Amino acid sequence: MKTATPIFPPWARCIPFFILAGAAVAQEINPYPRAVVKTEKVLEWTFPVDGAGWTAAHDCSLTSSDGALRIQSSGDDPYLIGPPIQVDGPVLARLRLKCAAGGNGQIFWSTAAAPDFNEAHSAHFHLIHDSQWHDYTVVLAAEETIERLRLDPAEGPGVIEVESIQALRQTLHPLEIQSVHTEAANVRMRLKNNAAKPISFTMNGRPFTLGAGADGEFSQIAPGQAPFRTYDIDLQAPALPPLHRVVSIVDSEAATDWESLQSGGLAVRAARDGSGARLELDGRLVGVLAPLLSRDGVTPKMKLTGEGHDLVWRGEGATLNLSLNGDALTAKLESDRPCEGPVLRAFGSLEQGLFPGLEYLAKGERSSSTLDIETEDHIRFAPDPQKVTMPLMAFATDRALAAMSWREMSLQPVFATPNFLDGPEGHRASLRGKNIECAILVRHTGPIEDAILWAVQRHGLPPLPTAPRSRQAELDLCLAALSDPPLKTAEGWGHCAEASWARQPYADQASTVWRLTGQIPALPNLVPGGAHIVNDSIYFLTSRANEWLAMSADRARAVLAEQQPDGSFRYDGKLRRGHFEDTASGYCASRAVELLEHARLTGDAASLQAGVKALEFMKHFRDPRGAQTWECPLHTPDILASAYLVHAYVRGYELTGQHDYLDRGRAWAITGLPFVYQWSDEPTMAYATIAVFGATGWQAPNWMGLPVQWCGYVYADALTMLAPLDPTLDWKRVATGILTTAEQMQYSSGPFAGCEPDSFNLASQQRNGPAINPCALVSLRFALEGKLDSLAVAAVAGHRVVAPFPVSIRDGQARIQAREGVAYQVVVDGQRIVEVRSHGDDSFALPVK
Repeated sequence: MKTATPIFPPWARCIPFFILAGAAVAQEINPYPRAVVKTEKVLEWTFPVDGAGWTAAHDCSLTSSDGALRIQSSGDDPYLIGPPIQVDGPVLARLRLKCAAGGNGQIFWSTAAAPDFNEAHSAHFHLIHDSQWHDYTVVLAAEETIERLRLDPAEGPGVIEVESIQALRQTLHPLEIQSVHTEAANVRMRLKNNAAKPISFTMNGRPFTLGAGADGEFSQIAPGQAPFRTYDIDLQAPALPPLHRVVSIVDSEAATDWESLQSGGLAVRAARDGSGARLELDGRLVGVLAPLLSRDGVTPKMKLTGEGHDLVWRGEGATLNLSLNGDALTAKLESDRPCEGPVLRAFGSLEQGLFPGLEYLAKGERSSSTLDIETEDHIRFAPDPQKVTMPLMAFATDRALAAMSWREMSLQPVFATPNFLDGPEGHRASLRGKNIECAILVRHTGPIEDAILWAVQRHGLPPLPTAPRSRQAELDLCLAALSDPPLKTAEGWGHCAEASWARQPYADQASTVWRLTGQIPALPNLVPGGAHIVNDSIYFLTSRANEWLAMSADRARAVLAEQQPDGSFRYDGKLRRGHFEDTASGYCASRAVELLEHARLTGDAASLQAGVKALEFMKHFRDPRGAQTWECPLHTPDILASAYLVHAYVRGYELTGQHDYLDRGRAWAITGLPFVYQWSDEPTMAYATIAVFGATGWQAPNWMGLPVQWCGYVYADALTMLAPLDPTLDWKRVATGILTTAEQMQYSSGPFAGCEPDSFNLASQQRNGPAINPCALVSLRFALEGKLDSLAVAAVAGHRVVAPFPVSIRDGQARIQAREGVAYQVVVDGQRIVEVRSHGDDSFALPVK
């Protein structure tokens, strides 16, 4: 909405200030695209009789019917290729289509310099799967002449109908507002002239000229005296449409009439006109809510009608209610048209920031940065709400811990730190909608985990998903996958079922088959691993305990050789770029787990010492990141990091008795919760897990909003270790929810029946390959049921006994509850091997120490 041009007082000024060339500046986010002056159609394809030059290329067939191109997708990667063209980029592609297939769409383009289609020359778009006609506009950011287009109309089988495809060229406004900042009444705007000639313009009536290709910064004193107000930047240039940007003014020194709510040291001082409120802790300003409610950038005129325990304003089709209870403020907004509010602005230097599903920020970092994703998806200040895993936005600053939480997940959350949207300093969080209710936490500064726990406890964990089948049917499904092709062949099992994955005699798969059937697979040798949760029991059932000891020692020695004198592990690979150090919490924790598990199972003193040293070093980490450097940047926030950190610190507590290790295990468990969906608007969604807040190699796939449940069940497995030791949250419930959702995602039929998809599209409920073996699902189920899956260990009075069955030490005897008739081995004190033919309840004497 265009607002009236302000009348400037005599002291108003507009001073241009040009940035010096070569000055180092932090990455500045510009959330607003350049204004479009004109749009013209360059090409159009319609399909009255045939494909108009478009041809099926992969996983699809084409026919023309009723004036539309009918695409029958037969697989997970359908695409068609258009005829040769010559169109100078960049352009817009506009498609009118309806879709009954799963997944999203993508358009590729080729050029003379890059004749092959590739991810860098492509654009993704979200599809609506309701078999209704919709118009889609996709920006093709080509910098050269486009010679051909490729359309990927879906990511699964089904029918897609296309009525038309257009290529449009846009003429953009040559003037571009790159950023706006306000400090009290001072408004600064950075402007760029993209034209090849100077442009004369006026800024709120004052004349200026900006040179060809130049950029500069202009400042203006906004009129008015109120502490909270808005100001419309109005740029006018001859023969061009005007440019507007509405900014907010927050003047913490300005005086007005205040109404206050007080709870302990927290005071909320609201302007009587309902324009905003100060947030004070023990008399110190730690943030503001401003505006409390706005529509089209304008705060409606409201009158304060209720005071006391609640503050209530009404007017111009809007109602606003504020109440304070303890350290949480509740805001309720009702409007007869879309509005935004309350806008939380937390002050102080950022220590940590969180937008679950999208951002997990370290000290001084910026949201919507390219540190974890470099495609256009890095702009995520107002994402698709389905990408938000839990209703929380939080900032830990050197002044306070401030957070916002809500219940209605259809509301649009907005998150920007430092604020790059509307001017004022600080860290910005708000909601958009018509009827908005939220809680705002303000307490003395603390770790971001405090805000996570506050939000989870406020709303409660979501109901557990419905199991898709009975327990026995689930185990039968897993066993069937492990018993037959394509996962099982004469050579062994694949980690995944697709033919490209090597088949080997994996120990994890062999152990799982034995647990499910009591039958030991006939294998000439064993290869360690194979699943995402380790299961080494088969070594003890096939007279290979010596081999297991040697293998475990070799792995521990390799990790010891990598460890630095300070206890750390350092990474200097290609995915380090952009990270603030050459290590990360997940990178170190994965190695600490290796050492501490070796110490737990064998009693090895060197591994224990090194593991503890790693735990001490890892105390300086605050955020879970960097656990998947085989494909994701070291910097990228990662649920596997949370998993490994919980695992490492719980084992550290068990081995040393140091309670601060258990405290840290609990804290790291909390850091994993923002990766777990705690709401649902789809059949399979609650307890789905996002692997990382970023993309593979900074490009694609973008994993935000795309669950990868195998990463979640590694986290769930770590929670089963913590659950008996910590009552802070029902960790077993979280782990159970993750498992049940993983079972919902499993392929229930077809060639991959029983396998787990690598990822799962929420909107389409589509499974994406590769198809992962189900061993970890069995392991996690057994752990949640209190049953042994891998190896049991007992350590008493200087002895340590490891067996593939439950074991205890009493009265100088190792006592084992085994299966009658089974021959197995037991490792005593990390070196002695005892052969046992089970009688069911077995025992043997331990040497006197």
